[in-house]
Parts: sequence; structure tokens; C-alpha cells
Amino acid sequence: MHYENVTIDIESTDTANTSKILSIGVVPFNWGENVSFDELCNRESSLYLTLDLSSFPAGFTESASKMEWWERQGEAARHVLAPSPTDISIKDALLKLHIHLCAHVLPLTKDGGQVFCRGYDFDGGILEHAYEQLELLTPWTYNRFRCVRTTIDILADSRNGYVVEKNPAGFIKHHALHDAAKDTLTMLALNKAHHASNNTAH
Repeated sequence: MHYENVTIDIESTDTANTSKILSIGVVPFNWGENVSFDELCNRESSLYLTLDLSSFPAGFTESASKMEWWERQGEAARHVLAPSPTDISIKDALLKLHIHLCAHVLPLTKDGGQVFCRGYDFDGGILEHAYEQLELLTPWTYNRFRCVRTTIDILADSRNGYVVEKNPAGFIKHHALHDAAKDTLTMLALNKAHHASNNTAH
């Protein structure tokens, strides 16, 4: 099955596009589907990668302020800072992401699949820079990125890209897969409510 859309979240060591990537969370979805947080995290089409920071070539950055920010986060989120046997190189991660998106999402070309990020120029910009530096082909064309914050603001009539809601059971803030799944769940719920309101009005 190829999904219409995908939410991608990354955790990083800097706020600049040159940042090293700690982890990547991928959650494909279709508008209108009814799905739980656990299902989004655990179905075959979702993906979670943790990266080996020593694999990044020269020129990728870590900022002192971002690393200090990480130290203030919860212990469960900070797991991504510690080396793990499951960590893979940046090159392998980008290749795996490309293959995974091709297998589970509609082609990310004009009028095809769409990529949602919480700030397409942040997550998307960091990923674009990494693909360019590693001289790898991106899995998407230039016009496929959409912003999670903008989607939420339009559907919820908000101004900050968030809605007041209870976190799903087991949710870990700043865990790339969990953040991608939660943003997906929020967008799905808001879109469903928006369509229900429109139907009632007519």
C-alpha cells in the first residue's frame, strides 16, 4: 500500500541546515483514516532511525546552545544522545529513508505524495542539505514539502502550530517517531472535525 502523505520529524544537534541528525521518524498516512497513536508508531510503513554522529563528514555542525537544550530535556528523550548498536551512518540513513518512502508513499513528485514537517524549512532543510553533501538523490522534488504548523493553524484557527490536547499514552516528547505520529494524529483529528463542521453547515 502506498500512502498519500508522510510526516517526517528529525532530532538534530543544531538549528542550522548544516546540523548533524540524531534521529529520523517517518509516519505515512492518508487523510480520513481512523488510526491510533500506537498503530501509527508500529505499523510497517513507519520508520525510526538513530544515527552515528561520528559518520558525518566535516562541515556538519553541533551548536553549544542546542546541546545544552538537549541536557534540559527528559531522560527518555535524551536516549538519542547516547551511542547505540542500532545507530547507522548518515549515508545509510539517507539511502534507507529514500527506499522506505518509495516503498510506502506515493511518488513525491508534482501532484503526488506530500511530505509534512514541523517547519518544512527546518527538518526539510536539514535533510536536503545532508542529501546534497553526501551527493545523493533526494526522494522528493522541490515542491513536495508542506508545513505541519501551517496545517494545524488553518484547521484549528490557531497562531502557534499547536492545539491544547492530551498526549497519547506512552508518548515521549522529542522522540522523532513519537513526534511525527502525534503531529499526524493531530492533523487527522482536526481535518476530520473540519469536514464534519462543513457537512453540518450545509
